[in-house]
Amino acid sequence: MSNLFPPPDPVRVARPAPPAGDDSVLAAFAASVGFAAVSGAAAGLLWGGIGGRVGMRVVFLTSNEHVSGLTSRDGFEIGRFSAATISLLISMTILGGIAGIAVGILRMVTSGPTWAVATGTSLATASFVGSSIVHTDGVDFRLLDPLWLTIGLFVLLPGLWGATVVVGTERLLASRHATDLPALVDCRYWGATGWILLVGATAIGIRDLVADIATLT
Repeated sequence: MSNLFPPPDPVRVARPAPPAGDDSVLAAFAASVGFAAVSGAAAGLLWGGIGGRVGMRVVFLTSNEHVSGLTSRDGFEIGRFSAATISLLISMTILGGIAGIAVGILRMVTSGPTWAVATGTSLATASFVGSSIVHTDGVDFRLLDPLWLTIGLFVLLPGLWGATVVVGTERLLASRHATDLPALVDCRYWGATGWILLVGATAIGIRDLVADIATLT
């Protein structure tokens, strides 16, 4: 008879959240933050550093040749590789790791499967961070063409970063076999907190992006 009712797959069973104040909650936060910082740094190097430099090269190639040699608002000489590229790689790695800490905290108070949390985080970082990258002054978004490609690339890259951090953190936690730690804070009180923050960041980002696009066009 026991074969007719096999035990449930432990991976698919939600881990019960311990009572508030339990040391395991603090340990879970520490693990989530630590692994998210590592994932954030790696994703920052990949999408912010390498991806950002490739993106700048792409929009240079699609733009008028007269933009070559001009200096962007961030201090890069358009169309040329320089020591600033190394600085970009290092700064994006550091910033990615710091921002990853926020994602590590956020995922602990966001209920839902990994794909849903990754999607929500991706949309929030794409719009919120993307709106901070897109600006109406300087030459970057005024002279580089086409505008939709320039904006699209630099909104897409932070979105890819956000999704990569969430998925990377989950993979690292699984590899450490941290099954004795809670997956998130008690859903009855905190499960929706992350979604409220993600929706809010997405709404603010979209509002600012729309305003910038209207100004640029």
